[in-house]
Amino acid sequence: MGFLKDMRSMQKTAKDMTPPEHRGVAGGFRAMKDLASTGAAVLGDMQEQNMTGQRLMATGRQGTATVTAIRDTGLTVNENPQVELDLQVTVDGAAPYAVTHRQVVSRVAIPAFQPGATVPVRVDPADAHTILIA
Repeated sequence: MGFLKDMRSMQKTAKDMTPPEHRGVAGGFRAMKDLASTGAAVLGDMQEQNMTGQRLMATGRQGTATVTAIRDTGLTVNENPQVELDLQVTVDGAAPYAVTHRQVVSRVAIPAFQPGATVPVRVDPADAHTILIA
């Protein structure tokens, strides 16, 4: 009798955790639509970042950046984390300026992005805050 009681308890908990707009058959379809919409937005962002990266590799000004902080965003791509980096960027010997940048980084390369590390960057000539870690 305890097993059936546990099953009912789990069902009630699951129902309580499901938002009202995602309950029932219509709600299930709505939940799938919401998930697909979120996935499409993430893929669109990734495609935009890829195009920006290709453009910066071709036309970006070369510089260096010193990592001042690193944070995990909670997003992973192919089991590699997207991180948010606080950087001090220097281009052509000018005074350094602060940039916060998000980029997917290989799990193997994370030690190279610890605070104090210097990394090569490509800087957008039109917008100095748009960068790519090269």
